[in-house]
Amino acid sequence: MEEEFVNDINYLDQHFLIDKSIINAFIDASNLRIDENVVEIGPGKGEISDTIARRVNHLTCIEIDRNLEPFINVLKDKHSNVDVIYGSALSVFIPECDKIISALPYSITEPFIEKLLRCDFKEAILIVGKRFADNVIEKKLNKLALLTNSFFRVEKIMDIAPDAFDPMPRVMSSMIRLIPIKREELNLNFRKFIIRELFFYRDRKLKNNLMEALIEFVKLHDKKMTKKESKSIIEGYNLPKEMLNKRIENLSNEEYEILYNVLK
Repeated sequence: MEEEFVNDINYLDQHFLIDKSIINAFIDASNLRIDENVVEIGPGKGEISDTIARRVNHLTCIEIDRNLEPFINVLKDKHSNVDVIYGSALSVFIPECDKIISALPYSITEPFIEKLLRCDFKEAILIVGKRFADNVIEKKLNKLALLTNSFFRVEKIMDIAPDAFDPMPRVMSSMIRLIPIKREELNLNFRKFIIRELFFYRDRKLKNNLMEALIEFVKLHDKKMTKKESKSIIEGYNLPKEMLNKRIENLSNEEYEILYNVLK
């Protein structure tokens, strides 16, 4: 049974935080308050959840692995302010909350960050792969780093060695904080505003999406731009026609870098 449980964990890309000092740092970084509503994604056996539940108004746990239900039932019996949603964090509804706390399976980092764009929360404290964290902090010009930096202020709290987890991941991890950026806060940051608008409509072709984004940026300053004027600006960027006809979701990292560099 134990072997089957471990195999399920590996299949789900789950790595449970076991280092007490890192757990304490994780909780301290979350700055939990008694009036807050918190969502924890991946409560596991509930060790961290138990501490969170004692410090906040309400805790919603989202867990994909039904094998962990006995542990979570103990948590619910102990704390009346705990609710549980079983399912994937990528598919279930994440309720409005003050904070989201999670040690993410690294394989879902990109789709989870994309999901956060449409969630209503004030702060997220996440454990992610170190490579992703470094790319975001260093503001690399790839899709995921541009996406994250266009929607969130990002702070790296600390790096975490593999032996802080069971089972151990193959890579270093990092603890980060994400604070959502409001759309109107980017009225003086043209590049971030445009990139942000493009990500909201990833199924559109770049040329159409870019035209609408330019119009929206001007509208933010209580001015108007016609589609003709917008098209003229885009022509001045001299982007390849093949690239302009691609959907946003199909652009390569190299094309995102080209796009970023022409947005002045």
